[in-house]
Amino acid sequence: MSNSRAGTCATWIVGLGVIALVLWLSLRTTKPKCSIGDVYVQGLDKSKNSNNNSTKRDNHILFQLNLKNEMKDKAVRYDNITLSLYYGTNTSYPLGNYTFVKFKQGKDKEASKAGMIEAHNMPWDDAIKAVSNNSKAIIRVDVRTKVRYKIIFWYTKRHNYLVENKVEIDDSGKSSAQQISCCFGIFGFLLFVLSFLL
Repeated sequence: MSNSRAGTCATWIVGLGVIALVLWLSLRTTKPKCSIGDVYVQGLDKSKNSNNNSTKRDNHILFQLNLKNEMKDKAVRYDNITLSLYYGTNTSYPLGNYTFVKFKQGKDKEASKAGMIEAHNMPWDDAIKAVSNNSKAIIRVDVRTKVRYKIIFWYTKRHNYLVENKVEIDDSGKSSAQQISCCFGIFGFLLFVLSFLL
């Protein structure tokens, strides 16, 4: 009798393990890919600023945010996405913020959104010096939002989405698209599955 109970218990444990695995596979998510491309700082374009007249220097920064949802079975819903730009690798020289309105991204879809800020605090002398002699000026770009994933018929709770990276600008005022890593808050899907089963 005890052997029968032990066998039944083992069967339940295996069954729960299989259910947990299936639920985890259906609930797991892949972070959206994110890149900043087509960055252009006209004020650092030497072909348009040969006279080095700082009073007439264009202080606009144009950029493109690229987001790719690689999941073929889940959509992503973004809250408002805020980009904060800084000169250099830290936050000592804030250049400005830009917000993209919240939107939904379908399964296995890409989205590209263009924006522009007016950089009032750009240290032009340092930036111009940096792009001379084949060097680069560094612009830090912080991307912040919250995301939800659509699993079957419902959306998950909001998860923090944070990107911190930099782009390098040369004396053409441009930077090629750079892949940037994504840092999320704790998903907790596996914990959710375990708590559901216990």
